[in-house]
Amino acid sequence: MLEGLLLSHEFAHSWNGKYRHPADMVTPDFQQSKRTRLLWVYEGLTHYLTVVLATRSGLWTQEQCQNFLAVIATGVQNQRGRVWRPLEDTTVGAQFLFQARGDWASWRRGVDFYAEGVLIWLEVDTLIRQKTQGRRSLDDFCRRFFGEKIGTARVVPYTFEDIVAELNSIAPSEWKSLLTERVTSIAPQAPLGGLEQSGWRIIYADAPSEAQKMFEKIFKTINLTASIGILFREDGSIIDIIPDKAAHRAGIGPAMKVVAVNSRRWSSERLLDAVAATKDGKQPLELLVENGDFFTSYHLDYQEGAKFPRLERDSSRVDVLAQIIKPLTLTKGEAKSLDSQ
Repeated sequence: MLEGLLLSHEFAHSWNGKYRHPADMVTPDFQQSKRTRLLWVYEGLTHYLTVVLATRSGLWTQEQCQNFLAVIATGVQNQRGRVWRPLEDTTVGAQFLFQARGDWASWRRGVDFYAEGVLIWLEVDTLIRQKTQGRRSLDDFCRRFFGEKIGTARVVPYTFEDIVAELNSIAPSEWKSLLTERVTSIAPQAPLGGLEQSGWRIIYADAPSEAQKMFEKIFKTINLTASIGILFREDGSIIDIIPDKAAHRAGIGPAMKVVAVNSRRWSSERLLDAVAATKDGKQPLELLVENGDFFTSYHLDYQEGAKFPRLERDSSRVDVLAQIIKPLTLTKGEAKSLDSQ
């Protein structure tokens, strides 16, 4: 799954980033500062195209695509720094945030323009399809914006105004207002409008999806941010805490280390079993935590059991997501069927 993610992402960068480049990032030499406000396009749109291309090409299944969207949408919602820091501020400070420590990342926000960019451009795609009754989509924007036959390699800069103008040529709307709001406004809630308009919604299952397992394996983490609100290293060390969730309310913070779960020595299996057993108050959850030279036992007020994000179909809406990720070429079976007619 990771290979499909990386290949599709860098493939999309050949247009968005290499050929078309934000104007404020095109500088004559390294002595000039690069202004990175449009990284939500440079990386955000590329990350959205990553999801679409990986699934259309068959590198991902539809289920893998859905699970990936569920994981990143939940992660975006868990960026509690949204209440004080707009997305654009993370693009401006990208050169610092890329190297920032993991503790309190949720409250500080990180390089959120990747994941949040996926949600923003999914919203744009669904709105174009809605406004044109399915006759046009973000594909049309990309063909026009990135599709010039250039012959020789060169860089063509773009501005925010260029993006708005091209979107209006595809489907006239208040794109400037919408995108400005998404990027510059403080918004406690993640921009899930596109996900909902695509016919899907986030639910929580009692086991992690393949996408979450992939991320945990790569980064050697245990992600319980959707439940008790902790991102662990494999040894029980706490990387980050989600503000206002059970662990944070109990007084647990980053850089601490869980050494025992319900009076038994730490293991990831025991932790997962203990969290699952909290469902409907069946079992309390108590963590013995090491903090420097001190050991403290924390009782977590949590009764929701295991929670891992998934997507569920909203039957009241058309499945636009299926239309977005559908291959643009015929499958072998479809081609064979046409040949026989």
